[in-house]
Amino acid sequence: MGRRSYGQYCALAKTLDLVGERWTLLIVRDLALGPKRYADLLEGLPGIGTSLLATRLKHLEAVGIAARSRLPPPAASTVYTLTTDGVALVHALVPLVAWGAPRLLGRRRRGETFRAEWPLLVLAAGVDREAAARVRDVYEFELDGSFAHLRVDNHDVAVVPGPADRPDVTVRIDVPDFVAIGSGELRIADALADGRLHLDGDPGAIERFFRVFRLGAMIDNG
Repeated sequence: MGRRSYGQYCALAKTLDLVGERWTLLIVRDLALGPKRYADLLEGLPGIGTSLLATRLKHLEAVGIAARSRLPPPAASTVYTLTTDGVALVHALVPLVAWGAPRLLGRRRRGETFRAEWPLLVLAAGVDREAAARVRDVYEFELDGSFAHLRVDNHDVAVVPGPADRPDVTVRIDVPDFVAIGSGELRIADALADGRLHLDGDPGAIERFFRVFRLGAMIDNG
């Protein structure tokens, strides 16, 4: 049975024909964090099922969004990565995520999986690359008990799951407050004042953090 199509000469309809099936964009989201083995993807997407994951990956390869490669020894593992078109798709998804976060997330329900690296993809997309020139810092986030960090290395920004070994700045905040800051409903200054946002690190690194991710305007403007 072939894939269903909307049958419309419309870029949105054709994009949904390509990547609109269940789980497809979540696979793309996880590949945005870097090369992933099949087992890594399966572990990070509870509920997808092995055969469905294999089908979705095969499709993403066929349409040029993902590709397989072989890591050199000692890893010597087959991994999946995003192609140039796949990276462009991630950039296109960021505004959709930013739209959905304040409208749809609400409070986390019991049993819902959450990983701190997911919202950090949106923050990383807003990097000021000019401000990041010659910056080499690591910013660690704890969101609802989940850890991830942003690694800035002279224009390049990587979102890395898990805690950092030696972070220059540490950020601790609950996800609803993180979303409220991002949507402009909560000022960073207010979140710091009432203890909802905990920010620690060298003052110079903190200043670079605000500058690199264009957060300065959120301190005074609500």
